[in-house]
Amino acid sequence: MSALLSALSLCAAAPLQALPAASSPLARDFAYCAGRLSAEAQHREDQSLNELKHAMQELLAAVIAPEEAEAYEELRLAGHVAQSELLALSRFSFDQGEADRASQLAQDSIRHCRAMLLGA
Repeated sequence: MSALLSALSLCAAAPLQALPAASSPLARDFAYCAGRLSAEAQHREDQSLNELKHAMQELLAAVIAPEEAEAYEELRLAGHVAQSELLALSRFSFDQGEADRASQLAQDSIRHCRAMLLGA
């Protein structure tokens, strides 16, 4: 499982090169964070996280052209999957060290996303 955690940490650290059509670095961050916040809100059943996700999606919509939306939607889904995998690993891993590292990566990712929003 530590190989899985290593792969997830690489995804967490550098997910934004995945889609060449998603060319704006800021928009890629917004899309990926919208996905991460979506997964976190779903996992915790937290309406305030859901509101942050919507704010992130609004920022994304403000900085991209409508015809680029599909590329960024794929990246948003990738962020959701990456966060969901970290959360599942943190909760269900039989290796406590691995679970702790996954939990820390998930928290760090959400902290990064929150930092992109004023007042979050």
